Amino acid sequence: MKSIRRRLTGWFLAGLALLWLGAGASVYWSYRAGLMAGLESELQTLCRQVRSTGSMGGGGGPGRGGPGRGGPPMPSAQQLMEVLGPGVYWQIWQATGDESSRSPSLSNDLPRIDEGRSEVITLEDGTRAMCTSHQFGMGRGGQFVSVARPLDEVNEKLARLLWMMALTGLGSAALAWFWVRFVVKDGLAPLRRIADETEKIDVASLRDRFDERGLPLELQPIVRRLNELLVRMETSFTREQRFSADLAHEMRTPIAEAKMIAETAVKWPDEGGPDAWKDIMASVERMESVVQSMLQLARIERESPQRTGTSFPLHPLIEECWSDHAGLAANRGVTIRVETAMEQTLEGDRAWWIHLLGNLLGNAANYADKNSEVVVSEGRASEEAVLSVRNSASQLDEEAVPHLFDRFWRADQVRGESEHSGLGLALAQACADAMGLRIEASILPGSILEMRVVQQ
Repeated sequence: MKSIRRRLTGWFLAGLALLWLGAGASVYWSYRAGLMAGLESELQTLCRQVRSTGSMGGGGGPGRGGPGRGGPPMPSAQQLMEVLGPGVYWQIWQATGDESSRSPSLSNDLPRIDEGRSEVITLEDGTRAMCTSHQFGMGRGGQFVSVARPLDEVNEKLARLLWMMALTGLGSAALAWFWVRFVVKDGLAPLRRIADETEKIDVASLRDRFDERGLPLELQPIVRRLNELLVRMETSFTREQRFSADLAHEMRTPIAEAKMIAETAVKWPDEGGPDAWKDIMASVERMESVVQSMLQLARIERESPQRTGTSFPLHPLIEECWSDHAGLAANRGVTIRVETAMEQTLEGDRAWWIHLLGNLLGNAANYADKNSEVVVSEGRASEEAVLSVRNSASQLDEEAVPHLFDRFWRADQVRGESEHSGLGLALAQACADAMGLRIEASILPGSILEMRVVQQ
């Protein structure tokens, strides 16, 4: 495919050539029409000069058609040649149709044309000429005159005009070539700038953005889309880096524990026994939990929920999600109270809602104060639908709230247990982001932690 520069240059030059040809054709035909009109006017004047050279009322003088029959004498050929000048053909007829006089150099008859009109004729020698006719007098004493002039002078003037137009066209074409190349190069300079900036983009410069200042209006939407693409690339790359770093960091401890227990068992096989294998199994299960949680988080961030546009009941969903944590909650004396209407529904992808609500309830079952109550309610605030999960959290302070959704974050007192990966709330937030929801956390009076799912 041709380059944009070549295509624009070709189209511009072709357009200029068509304009030049159109303008040249208009000038040529206008000039030619003017010359022909001038020649026709000159021939009309010559016809009147023939009339004024001698009286042509009754025809009595000698002529090629014989003696006249009364009236003034006809002008001689010499007189007409002196009056009309060289290069002019004439022919005069009597009203009876007999020829009275003609130009000595005229070998064939001139046409008798209706008065007020002119015609381009071809003489016997191939000369093209313009001819016009006039009638003077009435009846038997009338005369009919035809006068013709060759078109050689008109053709010479038109030829000079064509040469001038050709030379001017060549000069203009050369100037247009350089001017169009300059204009196209200058017009495409912003594209070259964008290309140069794009070439410099690498992993280390994903934070850089294209500068929209000084760009043409037509390129600004493209640059904005490129900047949005860079944002997505940076976010994706940062997420992958964070995924790798977090996974390596979280796997380091259980791997080290398993390695230490295995080394001890190798050195002192008689001292380890079943307890050593149990410890290794616990470390392996923790690694498995971390890997599964990280893979689930990556899948949530990579995929999008199905937007079916259907609704489903909320109350059964809460019961289903709580049942997965009911055993742990019972061991800790944590109960649940649902303050939602039985007919209340949710919209969206039910599977993703299970991920979201399941992690919120799992967080409450694991970290609520022992022998406390988890309250799930729904309502509206500021025209936004809200689903809240509240539980007592006496060991959690305000400073910890901004970190609740960080990956692998655990409070020193509350989240220090090794069996938890610290990814539950991060998974819940990822599900909310994917469904266009928002999760807010706050500490209410009485050390109550409230998680609010806001449907924007």
